[in-house]
Formats: sequence, C-alpha cells, structure tokens
Amino acid sequence: MVVLSDGWEAQTGTLTRWERQSRSSRWSPVGAPLSVWLGRAGMAWRSDPTAPAPPTTGPHKREGDGRAPAGLMSLHEMWGYDGHAPEGVTLPYHQATELDRCVDDVDSPLYNQLVKQTAPPTWRSAEQLRMTSDHYKYLVVIGYNRGTVRPGAGSCIFLHVAPPPHGPTAGCTALAEADLLTLLRWLEPKKRPLLLQLPRTTLQVTVSKWQLPPELLPAPANARHR
Repeated sequence: MVVLSDGWEAQTGTLTRWERQSRSSRWSPVGAPLSVWLGRAGMAWRSDPTAPAPPTTGPHKREGDGRAPAGLMSLHEMWGYDGHAPEGVTLPYHQATELDRCVDDVDSPLYNQLVKQTAPPTWRSAEQLRMTSDHYKYLVVIGYNRGTVRPGAGSCIFLHVAPPPHGPTAGCTALAEADLLTLLRWLEPKKRPLLLQLPRTTLQVTVSKWQLPPELLPAPANARHR
C-alpha cells in the first residue's frame, strides 16, 4: 500500500494498492485509489529505533506532534468492536473491550503497548481501544515504534475508520469505513503486506535510495500517451 500526500503538512492523501504474482514479476496497481486522512499536522519521518535513515530532509515524528509517520512500515493485528472479524478479513483479530488500552505515557515502561487495565493504572495517559465513536470500530496496528521502543518517538499508530464527516487524526491513517473494509479484505497476512506513506515530492528519491519497486513511480508523460 502506498499513501501519498501533497506535502509534509497535508492532512489528506491517496492510498493505492499494489501486488505481484511472484518475486520475479512486476508490481501492478489493484483497484481504484482510496482517500485517506492523515495527522492534523501532516506527516513526519519515522524516528523509532528500527527506522532506516530518511532518504531526504523533513520533520521527524515525536509523541504528540499530530503527525502520521512517513516511511515503510509493517502491519500487525486487527482490533474491532464486534466479536469476530468482518467477513472476508483474514488478519489476526481481537475484540476490543472497555478494558483495552494503548499506553501513550512516554515515562511508562508500558509506553506504546496494548494492555488491559484490570487495576488502577500505573500510567498517566492511555487511549481506549473501545471508543464511544466508530473511529476504532476497525483498527489495524501499524508496525511503528514496536519491539524495541523509543520513548517519545510516537505511540498508538493505527489504520482506522474515519467516521463522517471525516477529518484528520492525531497521527494515524484513517479511511472511510467502506474503503477500510475494502482494504482489509484485500490484505493477506501470509504475503507480509507493507505500508509506504510519504509526501509525493519525496517518492522518487525514496524509491531510489531505498531500492523500492520502480513501478511505484508515475510513468513519464510521453509514455502514458503512447
């Protein structure tokens, strides 16, 4: 999946899906582009411990900056309000309850971990995974600042629903519910899907320096009209 925006401060972007039939075949786009909502302050390069060196200049992600992380990231498990995953979704699924939290307290040893609050909290702040709104009705954990965690690099980064009337996030990537379901049903965990999100102006240098598939670059104008 590739999310491109019109600049570091852009609150919206476009998601395209790509796949290939084998390791030796070319990458091809799948379906129509999908609209996404990004952080209220746009995007910033990953700053977690496993992030590669940014291929170009730009802001760096930090806790509370209102920016979605830019870069290449894995996708982890899915959470939702229902007792089972939506029909056709094969991602590992967990039902979110009133006890489930994502800790965003940078001083907590549980920072950026998903936990159940079964006793008085030891942290100063955490997000509820079972919200009163539909924002987390369907949620996929993005592989950002997980495993080896850097305090302050950012936490609780998800793909989730953007309920009407839609709008920017605190640092996640959100889609309209129907579009998110289209995406979730397309994802296959065994294929190890990845999310690449960037300002459009950085795509060419990122593809070059990170040796990403050249098919992700727009075709030259003369080639499109042959």
